[in-house]
Amino acid sequence: MNFKNSRMTHWTVPLAWVAGLLFYWVPVQAQTSGSAPMRSEVLKPLAAAQEALKNNQAEQALSRTREALAVTQLTPAERGLVLRTQAVAALRAQNWGVAIEALEFLVTSPEVSVKDRLPMLESLVNSAQQKKDQALVVKWARQYLKDGGGNPVIRVVMIQSLSVMGEHKQVVSEMQEKLRLDVAAGLQTPEQELRMLAMSHRQLKDSAGYQSTLRRLLESYPSKAYWAEVIQRLAQQVNLNPRLELDLYRLLDQTDNLEEAGDYTELAQLALKAGLPAEALRVMAKGYEAGLLGKGVDAAAHNKLRIEAQKKAQEDERGFAQFEQAAQDSTAWAGVGNVYASQQNWASANVAYGKALALGGLRREPEFRLHYAISLLKAGQKDAARQQLAAVQGDALAVELASLWGLLAR
Repeated sequence: MNFKNSRMTHWTVPLAWVAGLLFYWVPVQAQTSGSAPMRSEVLKPLAAAQEALKNNQAEQALSRTREALAVTQLTPAERGLVLRTQAVAALRAQNWGVAIEALEFLVTSPEVSVKDRLPMLESLVNSAQQKKDQALVVKWARQYLKDGGGNPVIRVVMIQSLSVMGEHKQVVSEMQEKLRLDVAAGLQTPEQELRMLAMSHRQLKDSAGYQSTLRRLLESYPSKAYWAEVIQRLAQQVNLNPRLELDLYRLLDQTDNLEEAGDYTELAQLALKAGLPAEALRVMAKGYEAGLLGKGVDAAAHNKLRIEAQKKAQEDERGFAQFEQAAQDSTAWAGVGNVYASQQNWASANVAYGKALALGGLRREPEFRLHYAISLLKAGQKDAARQQLAAVQGDALAVELASLWGLLAR
């Protein structure tokens, strides 16, 4: 089959950081309970640094905090106050290395409360990502989540960093937790996150996991590309019923995925083989209208196929009335329904299919119910179509096709 390959692409999840400071610094006048007053040689440059920050002079503020840190024998309280101010200045100056160094000291300090530590950890994760230090992103994102941080962006950034690092097993594990949390919160998992999960399944050669995620993408974010890949992968499964190959191409047509000349000619040939020249003729006409048939080295072959379809359609037209009048059993009425469906006469097709169903003793029942459901759907009878789709059982490919048409019947 001439399905086109569809590859998952890589992308970057943007950070939605809140503007402004993600934590506060303690004013120099504040004192830690039970601590000695801040020494003047520390107080003076620290106060100057905070004043520079008020005037949006981040580089100058960094310089003054370095002066304060150079004072010998800083107390833990003094160092903590200076580093809070330095971290703020470094973030404003986008000096990620200094910001990381200051924040790592602060988030591991027993003097920093959990309430203060969480926004510091957010800023630390942000700084690590800006510096493209993926391992550091993961390390502090995990700590943030362990401490009960509630910003959902942190988990996504962590998963993205794991993906960049090639830690695909961890990506899958973390994404499963993300999916669980989304379901519990009644949220729809964003498309790019599902794509990240699909990519990791593919890297792990986990076909079942990839197929499951691709199906989730199709259900939540239906697109021409997802339809093409789902159908392509379905066609590549082993031991599938060859009689339903025509239906695979019909689904390609329904989802606007006939994109090459070979797609149109293959569908037309399958329709002719099934005794449905009207469908073959319509498909050929569509291919010509799309500008894909009737040109190049295969132009003569395309024309020959079109002439064959025209000839057989004329023959069918002459004998169809007699064929319908002679129909008595379910097999014959199913055949009548198929012919009407190939002509897109959905009302007459549904009458014929209904008679076949009422008579019972259907041959290839899964295939019949699939075709009846499609005809009902085309006629706008979605509820009835869904009932027939739900009744498709027994044939693996027919069941999968029914499930996919069920998405179109939503």
